[in-house]
Amino acid sequence: VSTQSTGAAEHFRRALASCPEDFMLWNRLGASLANSDRSTESVAAYQRALALSPGYVRARYNLAIACLNLNSYRESIEHFLGCLQQQPTSEAVWQGLRMAITLSKSYNELVNVDQRNLPALLANFGLS
Repeated sequence: VSTQSTGAAEHFRRALASCPEDFMLWNRLGASLANSDRSTESVAAYQRALALSPGYVRARYNLAIACLNLNSYRESIEHFLGCLQQQPTSEAVWQGLRMAITLSKSYNELVNVDQRNLPALLANFGLS
């Protein structure tokens, strides 16, 4: 799979050479890099996708996962919360947020996750 993902990443890089403003291609490049155990590199691709399309939830979610894989829990939490501001009922995002909060050892915030208390979480993480 890693070899296929590396090949896919190169494919997306070539496509981006002719369509550098395509936010979906940037997200796909990020996913290909992440699937090749290159999460550090994937972050820049996801950030570029979001610079081109700030409301692109899939790229923000993927960036949250990449940050989680890099042990950047605070950043992961912030990106998951950003996703929830756009899609507050996404179970996958709530589960990812729960994992990031647990790994960050912010256990006192788990009650807010369980209660789906997005306003409290945003306030407690300084994002309101």
